[in-house]
Amino acid sequence: MSYQFRDISPLPNIEETYPGTPLKRGDSGLSVLSTKNALNAISVNFTAIPKIYPINSEFDESMETAVKEFQNIFNLSPTGVIDKATWYEIRKVFSSVRKLAQTTAEVSLPGEIPPETIEELENLEVVPRVQLVQYFLNVLSSYYDSIPAVDINGMLNSQTRNSIREFQKTFNLPMTGNIDNETWNIMYSNIQGILRVLPPSAIALPALLFPQIKYSEGMEDPAIYIIQQFLQFISTIMVDIPTVTPNGIFGPETTRSIITFQNTFGLETNGIIDEDTWNKIVDIYRQLRFSNSRAIGQYSGTVIGYKRG
Repeated sequence: MSYQFRDISPLPNIEETYPGTPLKRGDSGLSVLSTKNALNAISVNFTAIPKIYPINSEFDESMETAVKEFQNIFNLSPTGVIDKATWYEIRKVFSSVRKLAQTTAEVSLPGEIPPETIEELENLEVVPRVQLVQYFLNVLSSYYDSIPAVDINGMLNSQTRNSIREFQKTFNLPMTGNIDNETWNIMYSNIQGILRVLPPSAIALPALLFPQIKYSEGMEDPAIYIIQQFLQFISTIMVDIPTVTPNGIFGPETTRSIITFQNTFGLETNGIIDEDTWNKIVDIYRQLRFSNSRAIGQYSGTVIGYKRG
């Protein structure tokens, strides 16, 4: 059976201009890497396309096999070579399946937060920190029935305040509904305890916004802990990227992982988590985490972190 997609929406971050010459087995580079990610995402919906592993910049036999099957399905000559027609067809189909996936895998975008609801949160950090608190509450809701899950939308609304109050009640804190220092510290400590014992594949991280802080070696922050969680999962699939142990401390291990990631994806190689690096880490994590179906015995575990229905 062949397929054709029409009325494709604007292409996401994976869109690139055709490299000028066909890609074939033995080639390498960023174009190969991005195409592997696209084909793996497409294979979720078109299961005849085999998963490509490992995810790296080498055009290997597994990629050639996946390209041939893609070409068969979409009525292209099954050469296993990515010519111009195959290149743009892959990106058209990827755009379509990515759009479908967004209905289930993306968090809500934050709206305007009235100043009177901010209280103890500060300026530009408010949206990312509220998103992070909402994610933490959802993780905790998987372990404590008294704590309701919430929408991850970055807004400190009544739903989120109610969940914070229930968290405070569960942990014998004043039930203010505010994210004061004691509430924040106890929440973060409990999250570290929970996530520490889970494999990366059992953790589902949302698309958190950049907190408007550039992170570098020597810093310590919960946002660094989350980036380390992103990187830890990415490194299980992209084996050339050094793994990290999430602890919230930006040490040499994290610097090495960041530099390798930046070099792999054509970013400025400075070892600093700026907005471009943050956003690319989140984007690649979500491509790998939510676009790859599991083989038997692979990435096993119960996924936590999203609002339960």
